[in-house]
Amino acid sequence: MTPTTEPDEADGPEFGSPTWWDERYRTDDKPWDTGIVPPEVVALLDRDDLPRGWAFDLGCGSGVSSRYLARHGFRVVGLDLAHTALVRASAAARASGLPAHFCLADVANLGILNVQGCLALDIGCFHAVPADRRRDYVASLAAHLLPGSLYLLYAFVLTLEEPAPPRGISPVDIGRFAPSFVLRWVQHGQDRERPSAWYLLERS
Repeated sequence: MTPTTEPDEADGPEFGSPTWWDERYRTDDKPWDTGIVPPEVVALLDRDDLPRGWAFDLGCGSGVSSRYLARHGFRVVGLDLAHTALVRASAAARASGLPAHFCLADVANLGILNVQGCLALDIGCFHAVPADRRRDYVASLAAHLLPGSLYLLYAFVLTLEEPAPPRGISPVDIGRFAPSFVLRWVQHGQDRERPSAWYLLERS
């Protein structure tokens, strides 16, 4: 699963389905996939106190951030629903000889993983997870991260006090991470004329 834009109301695959995501990559209709590692990720990896180990890139897309993590001492597992994106990510990692592995998987169920991570990234994936699966996402992520692990989340932010549609998150969604995670900081901004935010959380 990868960062989302507004759903397409035209006939076609169901919004958020593996087929929908794969179609976006096959047709290059993926404005979120800029090929640039976000400055927030760069700044996080510049920290002196960040241990190296397994890192998870949730909604990894074509693996841009996954490869950056791998170049900076992490063994990486990237997960996504778009097969086309994963093929590209795997090919790029192999060509560079990087320790990054990619899996077709649902980020709300990380049972496919048999390792514990010390870092997780989600750059625009959680806000596309259906509202009724967000608790599963949090529980599964918590079960696969070591205590003290950091989790960097980027998401579109809802501006109305109403149940979250699949393309934004609310304070209620951030609250779901407690008590398994502690919020360390949040930075608000704009992305494609939509409110957005970066959140850094730590596994309790």
